[in-house]
Amino acid sequence: MPIAIVIAHRSAFIRDVLRRKGSYRDVTTVGEAESGARLVELCESERPAVVCVDTELQDGPAEGVLKAVLASGAKVLVISDDLSPERLTHLLARGASGHLLHDASPDQVIEAIEAVAAGQCVLGPLAATVVVEQWRRLRDSGESAEPRDTLTPREHDVLAAMADGLVVKAIAKRLNISVKTVESHKVRIFGKLGVRSQAHAVGLAIADGLVKPNHR
Repeated sequence: MPIAIVIAHRSAFIRDVLRRKGSYRDVTTVGEAESGARLVELCESERPAVVCVDTELQDGPAEGVLKAVLASGAKVLVISDDLSPERLTHLLARGASGHLLHDASPDQVIEAIEAVAAGQCVLGPLAATVVVEQWRRLRDSGESAEPRDTLTPREHDVLAAMADGLVVKAIAKRLNISVKTVESHKVRIFGKLGVRSQAHAVGLAIADGLVKPNHR
């Protein structure tokens, strides 16, 4: 029985290669998307078995739509060149079934799709190394990420403003605090969420339900 997939990737080349290669292996592309919003629509209408997704889409990080994608019953295979330990482990913790780098061959990707559809997990060699090294570091040091629910009310306010797309000066004006105070809050928020950018922070916050996505 053919495996129905949706390809959500910013690269038209990657989408084309997977679509063509899959046609020879009973892997049928039922939809393609460049944005998270379109991906969710396709998952709801087409009910694919597997979604191949990049970590960044046109309208934001994939984390922002991962919950909705998984709710449709689809399994998720990430195809990206982002090997940030925080990013990778968060995607896996949130339900992704695999991760491959862009340099994986078309045959390797199709085989991974087949494995994921069968309920298996797939990690490329480098991704597996990242996961094992991070696990060993946490085991040996006893470190753990600070729980996200320890964000203070003001940090939640700053995070919500970030989700609205506001820059530091605009956040300071909205909350009637200084720019320096906003920057301090951002540093603490990034540390608690284990991220390095505002886009990543917002993506994780939306995925965790800490803030609502801005659809304006």
